[in-house]
Amino acid sequence: MSWHGIRTIAALELRQRLRTSRWPIVFGIWVLLIAGVSFLSYWATNDPDLRSGSAMYDIVVFFVLGLSMLIVPSLTATSVNGDREHGVLATLQTTLLTPWDIALGKLLSAWVVALAFLATALPFLAWAWFEGGISGGRIVLSLLVLVLVLAVTCAIGLMFSTLTARTVSSAVLTYLTMGALVFGTTIGFGLSAFLVTQQETQQVHGIPDNWYEQHQPPAFDPADPNLTPEQIEELQKANQQPTRADCTTFTRRTTVAHTERIWWILPLNPFVVVADAAPSAPRKENGIYSSGFTPMRWISAGARAARNGPGAEVEDSCARDVAMFSGDYTDEGSDDPLQKALDTAPVWPYGLAFLLLAGGGATVLAGSRLRTPIRRLPNGTRIA
Repeated sequence: MSWHGIRTIAALELRQRLRTSRWPIVFGIWVLLIAGVSFLSYWATNDPDLRSGSAMYDIVVFFVLGLSMLIVPSLTATSVNGDREHGVLATLQTTLLTPWDIALGKLLSAWVVALAFLATALPFLAWAWFEGGISGGRIVLSLLVLVLVLAVTCAIGLMFSTLTARTVSSAVLTYLTMGALVFGTTIGFGLSAFLVTQQETQQVHGIPDNWYEQHQPPAFDPADPNLTPEQIEELQKANQQPTRADCTTFTRRTTVAHTERIWWILPLNPFVVVADAAPSAPRKENGIYSSGFTPMRWISAGARAARNGPGAEVEDSCARDVAMFSGDYTDEGSDDPLQKALDTAPVWPYGLAFLLLAGGGATVLAGSRLRTPIRRLPNGTRIA
């Protein structure tokens, strides 16, 4: 294996792709789609409360990743078996090029094309950065993770291209694998949540559920002539709402989902890996968190909260219970549960490590399948 051989194969692959007339059309359609999504997201979130810049960035990155899952597999899923069908692969194998030169060269060329697609989206990501609400470091980290995810996708397609004789089979298997990583992990986590959900006794510090039963004031009519002013005052005091002084620690039977047992399913999803790599930071105005429309932050917080699980500490719901009894309860507050989850350890390193391990294994398998002499070929496969 040598860099000269890898570069030679990559250059041949890129020249072959550039000679076809469909790639300029594909790039043009790609740019139009990204531009359309960017303008629509800007108009839809062009509001201070929705954080236009951060929302635009999340939408564009997810859209690029989603389209990449559809386009990138086609770059390598038919590269090896397609050359074998046209009698090109055997010619390459009779040269001084090693199997690793061929495998890594094809992988490099597909990765370069995938990066070219990503590069066309950079102006729109820069636009989101100029809109504010997003840091340059977050952009660099999320793009770096996205670049590695695209490399893994190319490696998986290359592996199936060496394992199957027909291009249709390799393309279908590649898309099924990516679908399993994107949709299968989400569905699997949702269904597994039912298996780890159970009724448990939980300690709570707050207003007991039977507080009103224990402090039920007697009914009275302030216009009753039989009541003295002192008695009316005492009865009115009895109608006061609970305060923090009434909070006690008690046990409550509740439904608990132990997601800390199945959280590892979520980092297998490429979207979770990219979202958790650099989630947006929420704004805090007047002691209240305001995140706006930030899907990457929501996914990141959800994955980290799933890893943390319900926790064993006593739940402090005193302030919330007092506010609910008084009728002043609101979901907005200084303690944002999503922000608490974001302050914990991230999960994307585990997911990225898994994807890189899968991509490395796929590349090794693809290289081993290109060794010569070949002991056995699938039926109907031509050598030259």
